[in-house]
Amino acid sequence: MKVVIKESNRFEFEFGWGNGYVLIPKNNHLHGNDYINVDVHGGLTFSGLVDAKMVEYLELDKEDEGKWCVGFDTSHYGDNLSEWSKEKVQEETEKLKNQLLNQ
Repeated sequence: MKVVIKESNRFEFEFGWGNGYVLIPKNNHLHGNDYINVDVHGGLTFSGLVDAKMVEYLELDKEDEGKWCVGFDTSHYGDNLSEWSKEKVQEETEKLKNQLLNQ
């Protein structure tokens, strides 16, 4: 499984640094599942098939197309940069990856 983090676009509201994603290979039993029970900040807020547009947006490798992607964001009420720095988003994404590997 591959971990990807992406900085959020800044708007007028304060929130965390960005979003965390884990790419699930095609041959994994979790591939294609819209709902996966994990303990991650705010719950999973994204699941979907990696297409060419997502490869470009997340700056992935072309070989990542067709993998299943699940992720979370740090744009919830009360989120801020001091709580959700880039490093904390990375840690939370690794935590998500480890949970997926153990399912």
